[in-house]
Amino acid sequence: MVGAGYGAGADGVNGRQFALYLARDLHCICGCVGREDTLVPNHRAGRGMGGSRVLDRPANVIVMCSSVNGLIESNATWAKRARDYGWKLSRWQVPEDEPFYDLATREWYLIDNLYHRTITEKAAA
Repeated sequence: MVGAGYGAGADGVNGRQFALYLARDLHCICGCVGREDTLVPNHRAGRGMGGSRVLDRPANVIVMCSSVNGLIESNATWAKRARDYGWKLSRWQVPEDEPFYDLATREWYLIDNLYHRTITEKAAA
């Protein structure tokens, strides 16, 4: 099981926190049907190398499969998709104020620092 086996790593998320993220997000937000043991935490606003622990807050972390997590870091098309869907944010964006799109449910959500997510609408750019 992901939550039980996930340990603290360079991403700054421990097993207890990851279990809470998984309970909130329920699945990979990219809509894949990947195995549960491939799910990983993704920081929406990147921490950078040894970056700020302030960005470890729940509103800044979403669950996705390791395959898509790797693609959004290495592929320009996937990186743009991640920005369009709110999976990746710029440093100046506030995660609590920026919705993300869940491809599995086809809904936009806002997430808070109490591990809640609420359906919302994304304002037109």
